[in-house]
Amino acid sequence: MRILNKIIYLTAAMLRRWGYHFNEDADPRVRAMKKEIQALGGRIEFKIEQYPDGSWAAESVNIDGVITGGTNAKEITSSIRDAVFTYFGVPAHLCNDAMLRADNEPVTLRQHVYV
Repeated sequence: MRILNKIIYLTAAMLRRWGYHFNEDADPRVRAMKKEIQALGGRIEFKIEQYPDGSWAAESVNIDGVITGGTNAKEITSSIRDAVFTYFGVPAHLCNDAMLRADNEPVTLRQHVYV
């Protein structure tokens, strides 16, 4: 199922670049997601932990149940977006990354170092 969702997501992204619109804003799941994010002050915050083997885990600090992880740091952003869309039940063809982050918005990573 994960591979099928990835194919649908990538196909929809390609169609968007070619000018096709899926009218994401008309979907009730997308509207509910945006409404809840706005109620949180317009952002979902994550605590990201990286482990010595290069793997990582990210957990939302302001929404219970949004957690993801991976094997390398390059996939953090896409995995977090996927986790947010999955949490809100947004289908793969409506997952438009532009809905989750505005252009030129800085990305802040919080890192804790323990000795």
